[in-house]
Amino acid sequence: MITAKLLVERGSIHDASQDWGDYTFVALPSPGDRIAAHYNDNVHYMTVICVHHKPTPATRGGEQESTVMPAAHVVAKWTSSD
Repeated sequence: MITAKLLVERGSIHDASQDWGDYTFVALPSPGDRIAAHYNDNVHYMTVICVHHKPTPATRGGEQESTVMPAAHVVAKWTSSD
């Protein structure tokens, strides 16, 4: 399981992405995957555009240098809702 921030594109390409918060996924989705997310008491359907990986530096031994954990942002295009 991995938690990632969900950024949703609902308008034109020039509109800012909407930050819908953190969601837990079984695995990070891939571009083209369809996802359904609960938001504001509705189920919304989206197509994943991309995933932005945010790695953190590691030491030579493979341990992290800081307490900041790696993260990911899932960017998806909204298509419909229930």
